[in-house]
Amino acid sequence: MSSHLNAAAMDVTDEDHARLILLGLDALPFRERWLLCWLLDRPERMSIAFEEISGLSDEAFWAMVRRWRALGLLTTAYNETYDANLPQATDYAAMIAGLIPATDGLYYGGPLVDLDAMELAA
Repeated sequence: MSSHLNAAAMDVTDEDHARLILLGLDALPFRERWLLCWLLDRPERMSIAFEEISGLSDEAFWAMVRRWRALGLLTTAYNETYDANLPQATDYAAMIAGLIPATDGLYYGGPLVDLDAMELAA
């Protein structure tokens, strides 16, 4: 499983991180935007029904989870109610969704990206 997570992290580029910072939720496909907002709205930003609600195949769901982890949008946390580790949306995901303001000197766990050093397509 660890090698799958590392492979997903290698698939996510600095450009993907920059796009997420610049465009916010609009950087994600429509279905993923909806899913992230749905997860952010759950208690403790996690749900045992996340995979079922996604409507994705197992392979597509876990690929999305790996990509979101690599982007800093998702982590895993223990849920006492279900006695299970569940995917949990991060503070960074809440910031990207506009639920937590980004302030000077405060950065919510996403990767640091030097936007000035990147060549962005016009």
